[in-house]
Order: sequence, then structure tokens, then C-alpha cells
Amino acid sequence: MNEPEMIQHKIEKARLKLNQMERMYGLGDAKVIQQSMYLDELINEYMQMFIVQVK
Repeated sequence: MNEPEMIQHKIEKARLKLNQMERMYGLGDAKVIQQSMYLDELINEYMQMFIVQVK
């Protein structure tokens, strides 16, 4: 599995966890917000790979 595929896998796991947490705790819960921020970081990392490749 190459690096982009590994990050895609992490993104999917983080997204599923976020959805589960949102159902359990609601959107305003600190744990849900923290998980959302983690997902954002993964997505940014993934996007940076392709920005670097395009340049």
C-alpha cells in the first residue's frame, strides 16, 4: 500500500469514527470537534501530496 492509499484508509476510518461520535455525543461535543480536526489534518496532508506533485 503506497502513502496516498494509507492516508485514504486513515481518512475513511477517521470519517466513520466521526460519524459514530456525532451520533453518540452531538456536533458540539469537544470529542467530536477534536475528531473533526484530526480528519481535517489528514485531508490536508493528503491534498498536500498532490499539490507538491503538481508543482
